Amino acid sequence: MPGTNFKKYRIGDPRKRGGIKRKTTFVRKKEGNVMSVAEKNVISTHPLNSVKNVAKLMKDNDVRRLPVTDAGTKRLLGLATAMDIMDYMGGGLKYNIIVKDYKGNLSAAANCPIEKIMREASFLEESASIDEAINIMMTKHTSAIPIVENKKDRKVSAIITELDVLPQAESFGITVEEVMKTNPIISTPGMMLSDVAKIMVRNGYRRLPVIQEGKLAGVVTVFDVLEFLGYGEFRHTDAEEALSEHVDEIMSRDVLTLKEDQDLSDVVKLVKETGIGGFPVVEKGCLVGILTISDIIRAVYK
Repeated sequence: MPGTNFKKYRIGDPRKRGGIKRKTTFVRKKEGNVMSVAEKNVISTHPLNSVKNVAKLMKDNDVRRLPVTDAGTKRLLGLATAMDIMDYMGGGLKYNIIVKDYKGNLSAAANCPIEKIMREASFLEESASIDEAINIMMTKHTSAIPIVENKKDRKVSAIITELDVLPQAESFGITVEEVMKTNPIISTPGMMLSDVAKIMVRNGYRRLPVIQEGKLAGVVTVFDVLEFLGYGEFRHTDAEEALSEHVDEIMSRDVLTLKEDQDLSDVVKLVKETGIGGFPVVEKGCLVGILTISDIIRAVYK
């Protein structure tokens, strides 16, 4: 969709820009360079830093992705995400590194350099537009894009995330029901973490609703699993033994939910207030769907 002229809404992470101003139903158009909304205080890591140190850095700074840069030049080399660490710790193909190189020893594997599991990073130059950032997020299914000074040197100067382009309005005239994913993949309280991790990595989901006797009982997220493993400490030795724990031991039971008839503007407010990126949609205690920040962005900017 290069060159697409997205419908303009007032945008930006409301937690950083003072929230939603209530004046009219329609919001003013906003033109601007990508740097006008990007976060310039970039937390990054170097390629030889260990998986456990990167995980701790994510936890300490409440982020789920970090640009991996050359320690001297700050040239962008890749992107490390919480999902990459989940993949490595037992959810996907990267787990083979633990089996082959570390004989299944989780504590030893935590010292693996992050360059072994990082992913290729899409990036934009400082001169790029906000539309270009939204386009990449929508087409490449990425929630964060490093910004570089220029393509030649690729020195990281900022990062833009879904929160930075989250549209804001008093009302979008779009309901949760119109946008939510129906028939979402679920977990049960008795499911092992190894199975949950595989489902998350295979489908790119950061959270799964937990259903018990047909009702929503909780939510389990990638961060719940990493928190259980130690999130930078990785106290367990045997990876398979650690991931044999059941979901009901770590899931969140106090869950914020949505109703089908709510306007998307209500969801934006919840994101602002909680920092949570996805919510189950419930009617009469039963799960009918799930809605995420990505769904909002796609619905508004399509």
